[in-house]
Amino acid sequence: MLESMISKIPSQRPSVQSLLESNIMQLVSVIEKSNEEKETHESKEQMNKRVNELELKVQLLEFEKEKEKQEKINALSEIDKLKQEKIKALSEKDKTIAEKEQEKQKTQSERDQEKRRADTEHAEVISLTAEITKLNQSLQSDPDHVIQQENKIIRTNKGLRSTVAFNPAITSGIVRLGGFFKDDPFDYFRIGIADSSAVFGSDEGPNKGENDKKTVCCYKDGDLEHFGDYIRGNSPIELNKSVAMEVNMNIRPHTLTFFCDNQEQPVSVINIPSSIRFILSPQETLASPLYFEIAKWAAGTGCSVEMPIPMGRPCIKILKKAIKVTA
Repeated sequence: MLESMISKIPSQRPSVQSLLESNIMQLVSVIEKSNEEKETHESKEQMNKRVNELELKVQLLEFEKEKEKQEKINALSEIDKLKQEKIKALSEKDKTIAEKEQEKQKTQSERDQEKRRADTEHAEVISLTAEITKLNQSLQSDPDHVIQQENKIIRTNKGLRSTVAFNPAITSGIVRLGGFFKDDPFDYFRIGIADSSAVFGSDEGPNKGENDKKTVCCYKDGDLEHFGDYIRGNSPIELNKSVAMEVNMNIRPHTLTFFCDNQEQPVSVINIPSSIRFILSPQETLASPLYFEIAKWAAGTGCSVEMPIPMGRPCIKILKKAIKVTA
């Protein structure tokens, strides 16, 4: 078009009408192209906007899905936790029931044992009472040396020593032996207990030979003697005044308590054997009233002193008030 416009031959030059038409066409083409580009741009923008909206929806859906998944996981975890707590609660309940049942069985067993012990002890006390009544304080001694006249114990030999052991052997209950000494020209006598296995020969004192570790005696001056040891602290035994011994076989360890003129003496003995006999060593007569007594409770408190080792050992330690005395 440009070459034809500058042609030297006028006839070859385009007419005004042609030029106008050509410019219009070009303008229309430019406009159309511009419109197409604008439409393309707008379409692209709308497409991008739609893509962004879709991407946002996808993200929201993924977020909701993840949230739902997490909630499901949390719910399952909570269910598991509740199950574990339920199992634990059932286990603790079963444990509590088992413990209660064990405690109940233990309590019942202890009650049964206590009942059996009480029944056995009651039977032994009844048997002991019957035997005491039947034997009337019979002696385990040779009548050529000692005899019993009613409630009196009288020596018949003229030796220097004598020992009287009483039947029956004491194995249970709280038992006392009491009386008083009378008309003893030598003013020398002893009372005490012996292991039931001890056997006393003619003209022998309680502590002769092996019997020394099987006996505990209280002398006329109040001293206790065992295994060659002498322990002071008790009141003297006086003629014509009551003297008594009490053994408590219901407690562990078993105890022996002395009484002079109805007063409990401060020095007592523990860990005495499980089977004992009361013994006397009179020079002449233990006078009336001589008595056995089955007691319901102990008269001795047993709280002032104690022998912390069993009978039959060569050393006795006595705790008197706050002072430790070794004999």
